[in-house]
Amino acid sequence: MKNYDVIVVGAATAGSYFARKLAENGASVLVIDSQPEEKVGTKYDIFHVGRGDFDKFSLPWPEKGKDYAFEFESTNVCSAFGNHPKFSPGPVVGMHMHDYTLRLNRWAKDAGAEIKYEAKFTECIFDEKGKIVGVKYKKGGRNYEVYAKLVADCSGIPAVVRTSLPESYGVETFKIDPTDMFYVVLRYIHFKNPEDKLELLSWPFYKTWEAPQHNPDGAIFGIGANLSYDVCEKVYKEFEAAVKLPEYEVDYFERGFTPYRRPPYSMVSDSFIALGDAACITKPSCGEGVTAAMVQMDVALEVILPLLKSGRPLNRFNLWLFNKKYYEAQGADFANQMAVLVGAVASSAEENEYLFENDLIFSTKNMIAMGEGGIPNFTPAEIAEMAKGFLKGVTSGKLRMSTLTAMLKAVANGAKICSHYKKFPVNPADYKAWCDKADEIWKQCGKMADMVSE
Repeated sequence: MKNYDVIVVGAATAGSYFARKLAENGASVLVIDSQPEEKVGTKYDIFHVGRGDFDKFSLPWPEKGKDYAFEFESTNVCSAFGNHPKFSPGPVVGMHMHDYTLRLNRWAKDAGAEIKYEAKFTECIFDEKGKIVGVKYKKGGRNYEVYAKLVADCSGIPAVVRTSLPESYGVETFKIDPTDMFYVVLRYIHFKNPEDKLELLSWPFYKTWEAPQHNPDGAIFGIGANLSYDVCEKVYKEFEAAVKLPEYEVDYFERGFTPYRRPPYSMVSDSFIALGDAACITKPSCGEGVTAAMVQMDVALEVILPLLKSGRPLNRFNLWLFNKKYYEAQGADFANQMAVLVGAVASSAEENEYLFENDLIFSTKNMIAMGEGGIPNFTPAEIAEMAKGFLKGVTSGKLRMSTLTAMLKAVANGAKICSHYKKFPVNPADYKAWCDKADEIWKQCGKMADMVSE
């Protein structure tokens, strides 16, 4: 029987990062993953990380010819008919996910973390008081038990640890359903005429984008949608009918999904923490979760490392501050975005065109702020100018009053839920009342999936 400071379940980007940061600070860490090494991090081939994030999170740089794929400096965000582009700054590095995940695995091991592949989590071990003290896992047909002061669920969307907990344990045990995910279809294509290469573009009305790939003569056309892959394909057909694209041929497809729902209100309990996709941590504006999770984990480390070094127990009370610090650092702004975006997608294609043309909702300032994970602050003069634009749209028939009402409601809901999250209770005794109020506000917000028809 071996004891660790922390057991991490999941060896992809989140688990690797968390294990590295713990281990380099002197913690003993075991990482287990159900996949064999050759399949870890194979959710997609290509993923993106902002160039500045390598220094921000002290990440190892990828290597050309191995995990490095490409770089680009910026992108343009376009209307439903492909017009009125808004500049969205980069720069961004594209990498092969599997190869870079293995680099992060080695990075974690270099700091002293242990990683066991093909080690499937089966259940938590509880003491006589019902508190987590370790996990059981199966490897090579044998069952093992390991013990730790903290178990971190970094297992991705399945959230195998969190969803296995007793409902009374203090962390929500919901499983993510089709209304809480974006299904993603990636078309790896090449242009029939190599000179027809597009600028880097996205079309938020269809949740569609064009990005580079490892083949310099090709590109990736991606689409995300709630409910199913069939909905993705339906929307993609609408996109192709509305936006003129150069002729291309599809080389192959990739399909996957990403969480798109609020995180558990509390992500900690006695000897437990949920991180990354297991806690539904993604940027609402684009669905990117890798570096959003790193922000979350850095906040967690601010709380966990002092507890480990002082020998204080990692119980619910001592870990509680993490929730508040996370919502103040990032979570409240993400909640705001999620609420606002429900209203932003309520328009028709023609209304979306008007909004882009007049810098209403879809402005460069908005694109930059949301890309950075926040909501822009507008001056009184800017607000007055936007009000004129909305009024002009309604009086001219370019905007329906119902669309404007939905947008204004979403903005108000966003401000309300953001304010509520920033008031997350310091004392766990006040948690139930806070949750009841949060449930009420989220019900008013609705879901992105509510706007979709199959």
